[in-house]
Parts: sequence; structure tokens; C-alpha cells
Amino acid sequence: MTGFAADEDDLLARLEARLDAVAQRLAALAREKAEFDVRLQQAAAERDQALEDARAAREQADRLREENEHLRARQKEAVTRIRALLEQVERMELPES
Repeated sequence: MTGFAADEDDLLARLEARLDAVAQRLAALAREKAEFDVRLQQAAAERDQALEDARAAREQADRLREENEHLRARQKEAVTRIRALLEQVERMELPES
């Protein structure tokens, strides 16, 4: 019976060692998961910020496009008015000096 008890003690010691190893591995995996969760939250925050920046850039581009269209329209209007004034000046009979 002593041999059986020694084998049983050896078996229990190996089982405890394996359980300790499993517990350590689980703890390491839990730490790793926590790190990944933090990195995931950071990545999500960066993504959200990038989306907000893109939205703001689109809005600014739309505003600038509208402003550009308005300025082009004013430029065309100014060109038309200048041409009309030049035509009036050409039609006027100015005395030669």
C-alpha cells in the first residue's frame, strides 16, 4: 500500500502542478485580453475621431465649393458688366485731343 500511496501522492503533485500551470496560463490570457480590450477601445476611438474629421472635412469642402461657385458667378457677372461698359465707351464719340 505504500507504493500505491506514493504513486497517488506523485499523481496528486503532478495534477496540482498542471492545475497551477493552467491557472497561470488563464491569468496570462486574462491580462492579454484586457490589453487587447484597451487597444480595441483606442482603435475604436481613433476610428470615431477619423470619421468625425472626415465629416468635418466634407462639410468644409461643401462650403468651399459653394463659395467657389458664388465667386465664379460674381466673376462672370463682373466680366459681363465690364464688357457692357466697354461697349458703351466704344459707342461714345469722344473728342480727340
